[in-house]
Amino acid sequence: MHKRVRQFAILILFITVAFATHAQEIYPGKATPVESDISAAFPFESKFIPLGADTVHYVESGQGDPVLLLHGLPANLYLWRNIIPAIDSNKRVIAIDFLGFGKSSFPADRNVSVEVQYRMLTDFIAAKGLKNVTLFVQDIGSIAGMLYTIREPGNVKGIALFEAPFMPAAVMYDQLPVSFRAFMRLTRTRKGNESWMVRRNFAGKKLAVNFFTGRKLPKEAYAYYTEPWSEEERRYATTNGPDPAVLSYTKGKGESAFATLLDTISAGMKETTVPIHYFYAKKGLVNRKPAVEYARTHFKHATFVYLGKGKHFLTESHPRQMSARFNAWYRQR
Repeated sequence: MHKRVRQFAILILFITVAFATHAQEIYPGKATPVESDISAAFPFESKFIPLGADTVHYVESGQGDPVLLLHGLPANLYLWRNIIPAIDSNKRVIAIDFLGFGKSSFPADRNVSVEVQYRMLTDFIAAKGLKNVTLFVQDIGSIAGMLYTIREPGNVKGIALFEAPFMPAAVMYDQLPVSFRAFMRLTRTRKGNESWMVRRNFAGKKLAVNFFTGRKLPKEAYAYYTEPWSEEERRYATTNGPDPAVLSYTKGKGESAFATLLDTISAGMKETTVPIHYFYAKKGLVNRKPAVEYARTHFKHATFVYLGKGKHFLTESHPRQMSARFNAWYRQR
C-alpha cells in the first residue's frame, strides 16, 4: 500500500514538473512588467475617405510599403497611437477606424458584420491603391486581417497579430478566462447583449477600459476610448458585429455563424505561407496559454514574441517593445 502511495506521489510530482517546464517554455523567465510613461497624446491629423454610403476615419504617417493597423473591440485607432510614430520609418503606416467605431460612420442599417467590415477594408485598400500590404491586427481587426490574408495572399507581405481568434471554436472557448465566459453568458441573447452594451453602455465605462488595458490609464486617455459610445445609437456597433457570446450556449462545440467563421479562419491560417509575427502576453484575454500552444503547433513561417504582463490591449502595455520587435521582423522579410 505504501509502495503504491509513493509511486502515485512520484507520478504526480513528474506531471507537475513537466507541466511547470512546459509553462516556462510558453512564458519564459519572469514576466516583464507593463512599460512606464506610456503616452496618452494623439498627435495625428484625422483623415476621412468616403466608401459607398459610409465614411471611414483614418490617420497616416510615413512613406514606403503600406502597413495597415486594424483595431479590435471595443477600441478604435487610438489603440495604435504609440505604435505609429515608432514604426513609420520607411513604411506608410495607416490606422483605420472600423465602421461604427471611433470617428468612422455607423451604417444606417446597423450592419457591421464581419463581411461588411471586410468589404470596407478591401474597398479602402483599393481606393488608396495599396500594394504589398503588411497587416498589424488585433481582435476584430485580426478577423478582417486574417480573412484578407487567406483570400488575397498575393497582396500581403506579412501579418503581425495579437489577441486574435485564430483557433477552432471549441479551442477558443475552452481557453477563455472564467470572467470572460461569465460575461459571454450574460450577453449571449439579443436582449442581454442590448441591455449590457447599449442601455448600460458597458464599453463606454472606465472600468471596462481598464479591464481591457490591464492597467489604469491616465485621465486624458479615457475620452478617446469612451467618447465614441456617448451616442446610444452607435453602441449597436458592439452588438451587431461578430458575436463570440453565442459560443457560450454549447461551450464552443455547437454550430453558429461565429463558430463557422472561426473554423474558416483557423483552417486558412494553418495553411497560409504568408509570414506571421505573433505577440502574446501573460495572461491575455482572448489568447491564453492553449492559444499560444495552438499557434506554435499550427502556424507556418511564424515568429513568436512573449511580451510579459498584459491583457487585451497589448499596445497599452508594451508599445515600445512591440514596435521594436515589429521593426526587426519587418526588416528580415
